[in-house]
This record gives sequence, C-alpha cells and structure tokens, in this order.
Amino acid sequence: MQDLRFLVFLLEGVAAISGLYYFKNNLDDKAAGFFAYFLLFTFFVESVGFFPAVIYWNEELHFLKQTFLYRTFWLYNPYLILSFIAYILYFKWNISMGTRKTIKKGLIIYFIICVANLMFSDVFFISNSSLTYVLGSFFLSGVIFYYYFEILSSSKILNIKREISFYISFSALLYFLTTTPIFIYFKYFTGQSPQFVQLSSLIMITMNILMYSCYSLAFLWLANKKKPTSQKK
Repeated sequence: MQDLRFLVFLLEGVAAISGLYYFKNNLDDKAAGFFAYFLLFTFFVESVGFFPAVIYWNEELHFLKQTFLYRTFWLYNPYLILSFIAYILYFKWNISMGTRKTIKKGLIIYFIICVANLMFSDVFFISNSSLTYVLGSFFLSGVIFYYYFEILSSSKILNIKREISFYISFSALLYFLTTTPIFIYFKYFTGQSPQFVQLSSLIMITMNILMYSCYSLAFLWLANKKKPTSQKK
C-alpha cells in the first residue's frame, strides 16, 4: 500500500509538470495555467505530508510521534478548503460571466463555513473534515454539471475533444463522486471494520492514480494541438 501511495505522489508531480508544459505551449489558456500551478502546490503539500513517514522510519525522530507533526490533519484540513476553491475557480473561469457572480458568492459562504468548522470544532488536529469534503464535492459537482450544460448549449460541443477543461472535469467529477461516500461513512467504521478502512484506502489510491494519470495524458496530448475556438477570459 505504501508503494501505491508513493506512486500517487509521483503522478501528482508528473501531472503538475505536464500542466506547466501545456501552459507553456498555450499561454492564452490562463485557466489551465492556474490549474497547473495548483497541481504544483498540491505536490508540495503532499511532500510535506510524507513527514510522518520520515518520523516512523527514523528512530532518532520517534520522540515526535507524540506531537501534531506525526498526524497531518493540520496540513490537509486547510488544504482541502483551498483545493475545492481552486477547482471551482478553475471551472468558474470556463463558464459564462453571468453565473460567475453566483459562484463567487457561494465560494465566500463555503470558505466561511469550513473555516468556522475548523476553528470551533475539535476536527482540526484529529481527523479530516467531512464537512469540508462533502460540501465541497457537492458544490464542485454542481459547477461541473453547469459547465456541461453550457457546453451542450453552445458550439463548443463540436470541438469538445480539444478542450482541456473537459478532461479535467470528467476526471475530477469521477474522483469526487466516488470518494465522497467514503468521507461520509469513514468515521463510523474506522474502529469497527478494519476491512472497510483497507478497502476505502485502496479506492482512494486507485482514484488518485486514475485522476492524475488522466490529467497528465490530457495535458500532454493537447499541449501542441491548436484550439479551434478562443479561450474565455
């Protein structure tokens, strides 16, 4: 399982590099550039997230096992909020101006709710916030479905295979729709069913592998293909 987690880490790096390569060849696609740098930020966060493994495998650092550094909830809880905001901002960039204001207001409300939850509950240091994940998943899914609605209602549907946002949306939607139920039920089964924990971990790793592989392949495939339509600003 640890080998698979390291594979996910490597694929995150590959996806970030592929995204930057795509952006280098498509400088007008500011949204893709934003998303590529977000993937790079994700890679950095995951690098810090390996610190507990460093503590575990180095006996001289075992004294840190009793500190917050050995559990990375303090790292991933803020990251989850920023992650959903980044995804939603990316798709906000790819939909019509009229809807962007509504999404912006929704993001402000989402941010306030999630930060308040971390501040006024005990979740920050002891577990991943289910509230952040579930609300973020539903919000993001709604934005992606609206993005699909706009594609179907416009001429972009004719050149959908040239739209990097389509491949990102499909991969992200599949990932979050699959993993959200795990976040909802995980706390109820953690201590009662080790099999559930093992299965959920395997599903999370598998979906991460699929998602970042799709990102990388899409970026590399479309990097040198000229888009027939201009990118929205």
